[in-house]
Amino acid sequence: MHMSHRSEPDRERPTDEMIRAWRERMEPPENELPAGAALTVLLGRTDDVAVGITQVDVFTTGFRFTLAVRVRRPLPALAHGGLHRLVGGGLRHGVEVPLERLLLLGIEYANGDRASTLRDPHVGPGDSDGRLVLRQGGGGGSDRTVDHTFWVSPLPPDGPVTFVMAWPAFGVTESRAVIDSAPIRAAAGRAVALWPLQPVPEPEPPAELPRPATGWFAYG
Repeated sequence: MHMSHRSEPDRERPTDEMIRAWRERMEPPENELPAGAALTVLLGRTDDVAVGITQVDVFTTGFRFTLAVRVRRPLPALAHGGLHRLVGGGLRHGVEVPLERLLLLGIEYANGDRASTLRDPHVGPGDSDGRLVLRQGGGGGSDRTVDHTFWVSPLPPDGPVTFVMAWPAFGVTESRAVIDSAPIRAAAGRAVALWPLQPVPEPEPPAELPRPATGWFAYG
């Protein structure tokens, strides 16, 4: 008896407009040069560790900042990339980090919108809830320093922007740093659009590897 199988239920294919809006939320626009907001924010510190925000680059759809982590003395338990794994997420490089060890980071706008590193920002193009996105980018460092970028979208409304940070493993209790959104919103007006945002090309199919003429690996 012949049976037809469907890998997943039918669902509406995202439109070009939905994909464009999704890209604006999830990543800095590739066709813009950002403007600097000239902000440095100390989020928390002890005698042995300090965490702050530097290099705030603003685009027309959001802003990117660098989370700067500084440790006074390297800890043997965090050698060989251990410090990096504690910054900004629960699963990095295939190693699950206990919650009590993580550096927790969050942001809240004046309208009550909030996001944190504990909430998964990976939504698809069909998602339209418009929630605030805080998405970790790239970074690196050493046993004493870590610099990691984060993307925030959309731009903040008029009023305060609150950053919240806690790092219990290093004795940093929950703390808040409040800044005015005006410098960020003003910098967005200085971002330079270079050309229209280009469409995302369809991915090329992977090249087929050659196979032996005979034997188990010759199956097609």
